[in-house]
Amino acid sequence: MQIAALRARYLSRADVPDDVLASERRIAEETAKAEGKPEQALPKIVEGRLNGFFKDAVLLDQPSVSDNKKTVKALLDDAGVTVTRFVRFEVGQQ
Repeated sequence: MQIAALRARYLSRADVPDDVLASERRIAEETAKAEGKPEQALPKIVEGRLNGFFKDAVLLDQPSVSDNKKTVKALLDDAGVTVTRFVRFEVGQQ
């Protein structure tokens, strides 16, 4: 249910390809600059936005649909379960 509802693309942060991470970092930095954020604040802003990306795209970083106060990783750790991979199917997609 979690994977279908929140459309996770990666299992863990380590699974995010370097090119995707670099692209997200570049977009976050360009957006912050366009918003006129101070140069010295950019690294923290970019890291914050990357964390937001991870919460959307990485299964283990997502808030659980059954208990939104915990991440999926925290729930799995509590249950003693380890996910090694997942597959998500969507009707009409290839």
